[in-house]
Amino acid sequence: MLLLPACANKNLEPYLDSYDSYQHRVYVIDHGIHTGLVIETRHILQKLGLQNSVYQDYRFIEFGRGDAGFYQDEQENLSTTLAALFLSTPAVLHLRGYNRLPYQRYPLSHTREVRLSRVALQKLVAAVAGSFTMDEGKAIEIGKGGDERSGFFQANGNYHLFYTCNNWTAEMVQQADYPIGYKSAFFASSVMKQIEAVQIRLGLACGDTGGYQCIAKPEIETMR
Repeated sequence: MLLLPACANKNLEPYLDSYDSYQHRVYVIDHGIHTGLVIETRHILQKLGLQNSVYQDYRFIEFGRGDAGFYQDEQENLSTTLAALFLSTPAVLHLRGYNRLPYQRYPLSHTREVRLSRVALQKLVAAVAGSFTMDEGKAIEIGKGGDERSGFFQANGNYHLFYTCNNWTAEMVQQADYPIGYKSAFFASSVMKQIEAVQIRLGLACGDTGGYQCIAKPEIETMR
């Protein structure tokens, strides 16, 4: 019950009423412990001043926010793990570019599609861009990721136990007027279950096995 409180808020009915007209899609992907937010590069690259970066070669960018020490620590030692859990520490944003749809790129992870209006997409992009520390209009890269298509960037604010990577993902989606909450979304499942609850209210059966698709359930559609 604690995972789904926002599904009854005042933003739900307007979203349900206008869903069929929303043409833009972003994706939330659950990697097991943390969630990532996937946005088409054409919508956000210029906002980050990265239009001439390696990410211009990819269709999508996946964004994730985490503790600076733990996220970049390849060994994941005990001290950085404890610091990430119990201290307020600097945060970073991790970017990864890819061309395939997220459910194709990571078939063993779970994906949820979020459909947005043009205005809502602009709000989402603004919220994500606002999470970065900028230098003369450009996001500040502070380290390379595991390969040439990924990197770490300086984030605004700190990371702590009461604002995890999953809280950040949920807040970004909420900023786009999508009817979920972020304050109790500490776990990946908290984010995914809220999105799933909205999809159920829409009368959709959504799955990501063999290719993500949402199929309307006629018996539920009549209840909207």
